[in-house]
Amino acid sequence: MRERTKRQHVVPRFYLRYFTQPDGELWTHDCVTGSARKTTPEKTAFETNIYTPLGEDGSRIDLIEDTLATIESQAAAIYPELLGFRPLGEVTKLDFAVFLATMFTRSPAQLRQFAQLMGQMASWGGELEMEREYRRRQRAGEISTADTAVREILRNKEMYKMNVDRRIGLLAFQQAEALAHLMTRMTWSFEISDNEQLVTSDNPMFWVKGGGPADLQGYGFGLGNRYAVVPFPLSPGVILRLDWRADGAWKKFRLERQRAKLANQYQAKHKERLLFFRDHEQGLVTLAMKYKAPVNLINAGVPSPTIDIVRKL
Repeated sequence: MRERTKRQHVVPRFYLRYFTQPDGELWTHDCVTGSARKTTPEKTAFETNIYTPLGEDGSRIDLIEDTLATIESQAAAIYPELLGFRPLGEVTKLDFAVFLATMFTRSPAQLRQFAQLMGQMASWGGELEMEREYRRRQRAGEISTADTAVREILRNKEMYKMNVDRRIGLLAFQQAEALAHLMTRMTWSFEISDNEQLVTSDNPMFWVKGGGPADLQGYGFGLGNRYAVVPFPLSPGVILRLDWRADGAWKKFRLERQRAKLANQYQAKHKERLLFFRDHEQGLVTLAMKYKAPVNLINAGVPSPTIDIVRKL
């Protein structure tokens, strides 16, 4: 029987190796501690049992971790093709799209966000049921002072806190297949930075707004929107860009310094905690700390109770 892998990487080691120096090390900046340290891909960006929750019998469920290992192996074999700027065939493109989709769903940021969303839904459902019962008792003339007090507490979002176990966020993996097929329909091209090193993070797979009406918000509009752009860093000098342009498939575009800085800003904004880069630059450390607050993709305008994400997995 093989030994279980307890130290599970939230960012694949093979991927981080493309951001290392010749000695096999890279810089990891932690915006929680405010420190930057030089380390290897094996010794950074991991958590214990993050993808292996406990089953009802108390044993670990390894399905997600084992599946991720298989997907990573396929992606690692495809990676040199992309860095060689060679177009991928349909099957190979889908294989790498599956990798990109799991890079989205596996990140601590997405697990936290999805768990938070589930917590909000539970809260809304509980409040709806409470209100229904309250009105039934009101019609029957059975309302007590305690009933009214409880109702007011549940309706006041600032008076209580809900704890949500982050493993609920593992349900986000259910959307990976649909995301992968959607991404295969997009236009894939390369953006090359010659003068500015590109960074990556513990949440490197996301989409942003690329053009379109000024009032269209960058978050929450969905990957299927015609202005959606995926800027996925392949290395310190190359971004794999996915968008909905009719032309540009597999073409190479020069990434000017200002746009390269914008790409790094996106990574800093979307990270959960860690920013990775090959060469130490104080400007990158400053950028990481400027956007130290974890990304929030849940609808900001929707009132919700305070929700704690319990990290015990």
